[in-house]
Amino acid sequence: MMDQILLQSPLLTPTPIWLIALPLLVAFLSPLWGRARWPLLFGVHLGLFALALWLLAGVQDGPLIETLVIAPPLGIHLHADAVSLLLVALLTFAVALVAAFLWQGARAPHWQSRQAFVLIMLLSAGCNGMLLTGDLFNLYVFIEIAGVSAYLLSALRRDAAALEAGLKYLIIGAVSAVFILFATVLTYITTGTLNLAAIGMAFADIPAAMQILIGLLLLVGLGIKAELFPFNVWVPEIYRGSDPEASALFSGVVVKAFLFVLFNLVFLILADPAVVGRWLMILGGVTMVIAELTALRQRDLRRMLAYSSLGQVGLITLALGFAETTVVAGGLFHLVNHTLAKLLLFMVAALMLSRASSGHLDALTGIARRLPLAAGLFVLGSLSMLGLPPLAGFMSKLWIMAGFAEAGVFWPIALILLGALLEAAYFFRWIALFYRPVPAPRLASDPVGLPTASSAVTWPLLVLAVLLIGFGLAPVLLEPALNLAAEVLLDRSGAIEAVMGVRP
Repeated sequence: MMDQILLQSPLLTPTPIWLIALPLLVAFLSPLWGRARWPLLFGVHLGLFALALWLLAGVQDGPLIETLVIAPPLGIHLHADAVSLLLVALLTFAVALVAAFLWQGARAPHWQSRQAFVLIMLLSAGCNGMLLTGDLFNLYVFIEIAGVSAYLLSALRRDAAALEAGLKYLIIGAVSAVFILFATVLTYITTGTLNLAAIGMAFADIPAAMQILIGLLLLVGLGIKAELFPFNVWVPEIYRGSDPEASALFSGVVVKAFLFVLFNLVFLILADPAVVGRWLMILGGVTMVIAELTALRQRDLRRMLAYSSLGQVGLITLALGFAETTVVAGGLFHLVNHTLAKLLLFMVAALMLSRASSGHLDALTGIARRLPLAAGLFVLGSLSMLGLPPLAGFMSKLWIMAGFAEAGVFWPIALILLGALLEAAYFFRWIALFYRPVPAPRLASDPVGLPTASSAVTWPLLVLAVLLIGFGLAPVLLEPALNLAAEVLLDRSGAIEAVMGVRP
């Protein structure tokens, strides 16, 4: 039986609940912070990152379970283990860097407002809750908290494009929520519990038709949120209408939380997730190829980055769906790489859009003359997405392909290589245009409202660049954590035993 710690301790004790409660509390007290909001947003998330790492060090032998009501499985509880805390650390660090970027460089009034501060705090709390909850109903609540925050962040600029993006996001999010809510209700009716471990114990005993119905409802609901084909046609328009800073949060934070929820439910609830895993592999492969092919035709920077993000989500899904420790660890490594690289690319896009009339390919031609550092960082992030050495993307893709090769499964390797070739085609086209010489008057305009490329605003970008290089040169820094996280994610029996006290 896996060791576990049940916490019913005072609020001042550093426990997983603070990863959710602190951003909620700080958001609630937002009228008190005044001009300190942005350094506070950065500081809070840096503190949450440190807390997640501290807790992660304590779950090497078993999950940390914090009881909020009675005792699992009867109460509402948080289930913090090696994979959920690793992702909480990653996502809180990502939010901290976006906060630093906004703190140092955002001049637009809507990013300086209290509303933006509150929405980012709520988004963070919702995503952390999705990663840590062990209760299906509370999972739905946290999904709604994160979802509503994302809808409003998308529309934060309040012009026609942003409002349209926010409305589309709201509509598709509401559709997704209906599927998830129906699945939650049916699960409770058929199993008599909302505790995820207890559901995992009882799910195999309910009628097969009901299992399929609940599974399909969850697949559609979470597939929409995780941006999997064919549920992702809405994504590029949302990213194009939103500010790049908001898109960085959507691609780097929100989607990763939903991917974890999807696979955590698959591996925990299903006694034999192999069949569903193979279907998810197919969905991931199709998502990757279609997204990369479509990215080739894009002439707007934000739409291109959106389709590129969808392609990488497909690759991660392809790896996690294989449900083998080495490949899943590689998939988690690529999730880390994608988070860091896409934050870098979207924040560089924000800098570029501050110096161009639009995000159109023609308007950005020659932008490297005015933003040489930003253009260079875009090149670095693109190369990591392609998977070229010595960057993290090379090691993560190599890890995944080595796992597939070791298992004797080669068609995913062919898809990954095809995806890399397609990525090279469109990323190098954009890079070539950034560095193309153009007459000086072409770059004369300097619109305001978005971050400028001052030395202060670029340090979060440099941190991301250093991490992409560092993890590429020394993946051993992450290897133990990734391998343990993969083992925990796939260990259905251990997760259930830690809560229920018996092996299924």
